[in-house]
This record gives sequence, structure tokens and C-alpha cells, in this order.
Amino acid sequence: MESAPQVIHPRGGRDESAAQHDAPQEGPGPLVDEVTALWGELLGRPGIGPEDDFFALGGNSLTGMEIIERVASDYAVRLSVRDFYLAKTPARVAALIERGRPST
Repeated sequence: MESAPQVIHPRGGRDESAAQHDAPQEGPGPLVDEVTALWGELLGRPGIGPEDDFFALGGNSLTGMEIIERVASDYAVRLSVRDFYLAKTPARVAALIERGRPST
């Protein structure tokens, strides 16, 4: 069973009540662009597309952990390693981030 992203609260607590769903095929446009740019930066590969596969791009566990940490830092959403690897694409990771963001 896939776990839901966790929201990281400023005081260090986590909201683990996010609903569990499969990652949609697409995330929001600007966020997809940001995640795609992050992958390009950390993988050292310009021109990555939103549907490119992490492993086909040469991604490995160290780079995956760097991306997960940057997502936590930049978006206050903690992705599990499993969710990240199952998502495989910037678009799906962006959808996980969007789903894990605190409600406004």
C-alpha cells in the first residue's frame, strides 16, 4: 500500500492524516516545471521532461535522497523513498508534493 506524503510543520510535527491515493499522471504546471528543473540540476542533465523516468535518466539512491531532501526543504513535504521511486517522473512527484501540501 502506498503511503501519503507527510506535511512538515514548522514546529517539527507531521500531519500524517493526508488521504492515500495513487499519484495522478500530471501535477500542476508550474510545480512540474520546478520539479523538472530540480531533477535536471541534481542529475546534471538539462532538458529533462515531465514524464522522463528517474532511473532511465541515470538516477540512483543517492540522487533520489537528495531530491527527497530538497522537496522537504523547499516544499515542506516529506516523501517516502518508496513513494518517490514508485512515482518515477517529475510530473508524478509534483502531484505527490501538491497532495502533501497543507490546505490553505
